[in-house]
Amino acid sequence: MTALLAPPALRERLAEAGIHTLADVLGRATCVRDLPTRSNHILEAAGMRIFVKREKRHAYSHEAEAIERAREARVPTAEVVLRGSDPALGAVVGTLDLAPARPVDDLLRSGRLQGRDLRHVFDALADAAASLHDARLHHRDLYLCHVFARVDEERARVTLIDFERLGRHRRVLGTRVVKDLAAIFVSIPEGTTSELVVPRFLLRYMRRRGIPRRGVYAGLLRRIRRKMERIRAHVPQTPVGEAARPKDLV
Repeated sequence: MTALLAPPALRERLAEAGIHTLADVLGRATCVRDLPTRSNHILEAAGMRIFVKREKRHAYSHEAEAIERAREARVPTAEVVLRGSDPALGAVVGTLDLAPARPVDDLLRSGRLQGRDLRHVFDALADAAASLHDARLHHRDLYLCHVFARVDEERARVTLIDFERLGRHRRVLGTRVVKDLAAIFVSIPEGTTSELVVPRFLLRYMRRRGIPRRGVYAGLLRRIRRKMERIRAHVPQTPVGEAARPKDLV
């Protein structure tokens, strides 16, 4: 079996905990989502909590490669702390727990994201989205549940996760870019923000990308709103939530 790839210090800590291979990771981790081609696990070992994504049918991790491309574009991502592959088991990538950061939609529902913190988080997210799209990359699942934020700092920080569907695009404001922006806005829980959040976000995003407002803003906003309506009407093709959890954990 192929040994895990991890920073030397972390590899030593994992080895002390008896974790040397991908099989060791999967044997120790708790499966929290199980689909035919992939699964998600939580590994608690060596004083760490690591989120592990497994691709069952590939000898390399699409997620790991996608995170690397995003980081090269200066997009804030979770830190990859282990990788591994095995002909029989597939491939995994592990990232460190982001706590105390929490998903932005959860922070909004709980009322913890307001005033200055709210503005700072959405400003940081606009910057992250601009960096992603300037690199001709699009997330494809850029919902607020995939954006983690901390609100206990002078300047809020955001981290994007779930890059397994990361793709490339050609047009500056093509349909794939519009879909990413629509996903952000459609996932804002109703009644948790003011009506100014969307225009403020969009204007900052356009400034960061060097896109002029005149002649572009109104049309872009209309396209985003049309895409939001289509997203709301969409029925997921793969199980989500409890339906995707292993039967013994439901």
